[in-house]
Amino acid sequence: MDFFKRLFTTGNNGAEGEKETPEGSDLKNDCPAPILEQGDAERAFGMTHPGRIRKNNEDFFLADPQKDVYIVADGMGGHLAGEVASQNATESVDRFFSEKRMDAIRMDEEQIQASMRASLVEAHRLIQEMGAQDKSRRGMGCTIVMGLIAGETLHLCHVGDARAYIANAAGIHLATTDHSVVMAMVGAGRMTMEEARNSPFKNEITMAIGGGAPLIPEYARHPLCPGDRVLLCSDGLWDMLSDARILEVLTQPGLSAKDICHQLVKEANEAGGRDNITVLVIMHRSAR
Repeated sequence: MDFFKRLFTTGNNGAEGEKETPEGSDLKNDCPAPILEQGDAERAFGMTHPGRIRKNNEDFFLADPQKDVYIVADGMGGHLAGEVASQNATESVDRFFSEKRMDAIRMDEEQIQASMRASLVEAHRLIQEMGAQDKSRRGMGCTIVMGLIAGETLHLCHVGDARAYIANAAGIHLATTDHSVVMAMVGAGRMTMEEARNSPFKNEITMAIGGGAPLIPEYARHPLCPGDRVLLCSDGLWDMLSDARILEVLTQPGLSAKDICHQLVKEANEAGGRDNITVLVIMHRSAR
């Protein structure tokens, strides 16, 4: 429990690197960081936005409907180190899942599980090595969540507090468990989910790509049904919007994956946009 997100987000002065939003300011972000989008607008789409407060965007994502591989990473380290960590970790996992490997493992659940865990361990080693070679990047890291869809099954593997949700007409399900101080307390029955959401320690994580704590990527698989919507996101989304509101947007009739991404990012910014915001939406056999 010695590895916390706050250790990565400090700048030269030890502060979180945030600035107050000027009173009366509008919702747009005036920072130079670009808004990036990728994917198939109808089926699987991702978007990242710096938010209203931070100057840099340390999130990174990949939406690859051809391979059915999807990744969201949230960098930590201050300055440019967090951006380096999230991008390199994502690209490392993407390289690991080559088309040749995907063809070999797609229908073998045990091989998918082993490969997903191995890909995150490999990314972990890469980020540690990069940090060791450059003192300006020492201590950098990222949280990460990846999804792989094979047939009617969603395979998930994650480290940290980047999340995956599954939503449909019956409700919304948090499909990952944050590797964080507060979620460990929730699991032990010492805190409710609502208390965890409002805790000053909610951003303290216990495991991350590149960190010093032992890395044990958490894997899970979930059956998917026609009409299910899968959401991968950084904490810049789930910390701003309630699960209930996320569900309403995900299941709003007539919206494409791209429409949903834009709406979620817009509302997260309207709610404060205190962190970088990344969302990736997958429509499983949507009836649209």
